[in-house]
Amino acid sequence: MQLLFEKEIMMKQRYRVEAVMASSRYNNLEVPRDVMDVLCEQDCSSLQIPEIIERLTSLGYRPRYEATTDTLTDIVTLWIWVGQEEMLLNCQMESLAVH
Repeated sequence: MQLLFEKEIMMKQRYRVEAVMASSRYNNLEVPRDVMDVLCEQDCSSLQIPEIIERLTSLGYRPRYEATTDTLTDIVTLWIWVGQEEMLLNCQMESLAVH
């Protein structure tokens, strides 16, 4: 029993973007390819998506995570700048378990 408990402690929860809904002020923007690549490839250590924020910052998108009050769903709200316009990305997160 103790071994099982220790194994559970060693496992860390990870998250990955499963689906994205994007919108902008005039709904005329498309999510840039490099942003989609980051969203599809990057695993995150928490629902505050620090790894995605870091990568999008390095690409110049000035991302901003927005905390929501609904913690029951795994929806993450993220704002990025595309040119001179801000784009809202609502990301459905998938829960992963890794060692």
